[in-house]
Amino acid sequence: MIARLLLRVILLAAAFALATAWFGWWAVPLVAFAWGVMALAVTRAALIAAVSAALGWLALLFWTTMQGPVSALAHLLASTMHVPSVALVLVTLIFPAVLAWSAASLAAAARVVVGVATRAIDS
Repeated sequence: MIARLLLRVILLAAAFALATAWFGWWAVPLVAFAWGVMALAVTRAALIAAVSAALGWLALLFWTTMQGPVSALAHLLASTMHVPSVALVLVTLIFPAVLAWSAASLAAAARVVVGVATRAIDS
């Protein structure tokens, strides 16, 4: 059970990272919504989406760090904004988590509404 959850998180994190690398940040809610629609029997699908999105972006941050002077840029931005560098990293990871959580929650709610409407039509 834990292995299945871990596999879901890793695969979904990879999907978030790849979608973001290819299409930009707006791909996060699209991937999360698709996950929310597909995760019919998964408990806490929105939480899994949020954690996976943050992990996917963390992987992108690590990859970007290997490509160039990200720490110098983070320090410069942090000093310009008068906040600690860690705060910028945290906000960078919280942003996709909130986007993913809200989109997956919206998908779950839409499934319920569509299911109720379908049952009403069938009756």
